[in-house]
Amino acid sequence: MTDTINPAGTGLHEGRMPGPVDRMTPLDAVASRYLSPEGRRIAAGVQGLQQRIRDLAPEAEKRGRLDSGIIEAFTDLGLYRACAPLEYGGYALGARDIAEIAGALGKGDASASWTFFVGTSLRMVSTLPERLVNELYSRLDGHSGPLAAGGSTFAAVTGTATRAEGGWMVEGKWTYVSGNHDAAWLFGGAAWADGDKSGHALIMMDPADIKRLDDWQVAGMAASDSNSIVTIEPVFVPDHRFVDMAELPMHMDSAAARFSGLAYQAKTRASMMTATVVNMAALVGMAEGALDVFRQLAPARKPFSPPYASIAEMASSQVAAGKARALIDAAKATVLQYADEIDHLAVRGEDYTGDEEAQGCTSLAFAGQLAKDAIDLILRITGSSGMALSSPLQRYSRDAAVILSHGAMRLESLAEISGRRLLGQPPFSMFAGGLQDKAAQK
Repeated sequence: MTDTINPAGTGLHEGRMPGPVDRMTPLDAVASRYLSPEGRRIAAGVQGLQQRIRDLAPEAEKRGRLDSGIIEAFTDLGLYRACAPLEYGGYALGARDIAEIAGALGKGDASASWTFFVGTSLRMVSTLPERLVNELYSRLDGHSGPLAAGGSTFAAVTGTATRAEGGWMVEGKWTYVSGNHDAAWLFGGAAWADGDKSGHALIMMDPADIKRLDDWQVAGMAASDSNSIVTIEPVFVPDHRFVDMAELPMHMDSAAARFSGLAYQAKTRASMMTATVVNMAALVGMAEGALDVFRQLAPARKPFSPPYASIAEMASSQVAAGKARALIDAAKATVLQYADEIDHLAVRGEDYTGDEEAQGCTSLAFAGQLAKDAIDLILRITGSSGMALSSPLQRYSRDAAVILSHGAMRLESLAEISGRRLLGQPPFSMFAGGLQDKAAQK
């Protein structure tokens, strides 16, 4: 099979398939020129762990964190290096690679995929000033888990930072800090003040300087370790761990000049959209996992009604299975389209426009809703047995609901943002589709 990059000026961005593909040999799955050997290896490794992840999920929910053995297995697989720069020992994987990995993780358990999402934050923080990045990666070797986790970066309420000699005195509370127990560093947003100047910043903190709160008590995604962190007293953060958010786009757009690898060729909007791709790919994987579970139990379980020998013989089950497969396929096609397009734009050195980004985030969230619809259809046809806490079906549904309630992934909010643009209204000052643009608020 041949697979070549088209010259600039052709491809997905103009609405055409990018380049010829020889399909004389059969394909295992939908193929992409942007899949890499390392990405394929990690995705295959995750597939081998899927049943173990699913089996450990109920206990992980009770603990509020993934099993330490799973974290170690992910570390050994190189999962947390997937988006690190090649220059710092990573793989710098593009959007299509990480979409495939996220989908494979979601098929096992959503919280497992979420810890990978935490790890993909390296696409952003690795573009920050060199001294900060050097210190960040000084803890990579020998560390088990994601290198960095963060919370309240773009939220309406963040921590505060006051100017001090050589740095800043920082205090506050940061919410939804997913993966914080296993992270080597913690990032958070802060409203800063320096005399008559003020703005918003991103700060890197040592976990030893903060306290973790046991406040992640939720209906879904319970094992994502997304509790809050808080300072007990003001913490000194040196200047090199402080980044003005007004400078973030500049840092992100400088990535291609600093690092090799597809992850760092993406421009700001496309790079940030990758976060939405990761989570919607996880939802597609969850829906595929739910359909797999249903296909296994349907031939062996007798329905409450009507009087068939098995659920599989019910016409309503057959219709549900066919519709669920179609919903999943439609969602997956949308997610992979954007994953490939993000990589294609990166290769061409281009970025999405504001209109394209807003609509892209909305379309991706809609794909996620289709995946959840498939899960809920399967759960409804299965009946009350699917609601047992031992059943992964109910967990897929609960986890999907929580993912889609995330502030940057709520379909109705994103649709309003893109709809304003479609109807000629002044656009909101938003970042990555649905996040507040802290730089614009300076």
